[in-house]
Amino acid sequence: MQTEATLKQRAEAILRDTGWLDMFIGRFGACAVTGSLRYDLMVWPDIDIHMPVPASARLAWTRLLGDLNDGLERAGLRLHKAQMLDDYVDPHPLGAGLYWGVQFVAGDGTAWKTDLWGWEPDDYARRQQSDAQLIAALDTADRALILRLKTQARTRKDYYGVVVSSWDIYQFVLARAGTTLDDIEAWKAGPTANP
Repeated sequence: MQTEATLKQRAEAILRDTGWLDMFIGRFGACAVTGSLRYDLMVWPDIDIHMPVPASARLAWTRLLGDLNDGLERAGLRLHKAQMLDDYVDPHPLGAGLYWGVQFVAGDGTAWKTDLWGWEPDDYARRQQSDAQLIAALDTADRALILRLKTQARTRKDYYGVVVSSWDIYQFVLARAGTTLDDIEAWKAGPTANP
């Protein structure tokens, strides 16, 4: 699908031109692109990156914003909004860690969103193993169906990420449980639904 390929190329160029990945590795020892960019299943301008960041590095995490913005400026991008959370204070259901949500705009007006997650290091390692397992499973999936369902879900108001998430779509397609968003909702509500 051209949209997915174009988004992937643009996302990879952004990461190269901002120098963010090298910066994260330099600060925290490792980082991993994840989500739809890593899975080759992009339908909108979104980049997810995980890093191992202990609670003791929270001040270094808070200081990232200036360097994140410097990278955006070098790449010809403009910071629109940034939000930081310290979920070591009040752990999120997804786990303990740190978060930056960064929104920026490209020269052509495309609005991008980046989720940067600094997970507790052991949790980061577990997430990398889970990602590898999901990637292997997705090799057998109907990727065109995943892209279609993700695209359709994004057109519905208050639906994508609320009623149906990317994770739901991946698990639904891997289960070969149907082909429509209505099928996903029924599958999620049913007794054999994947949590």
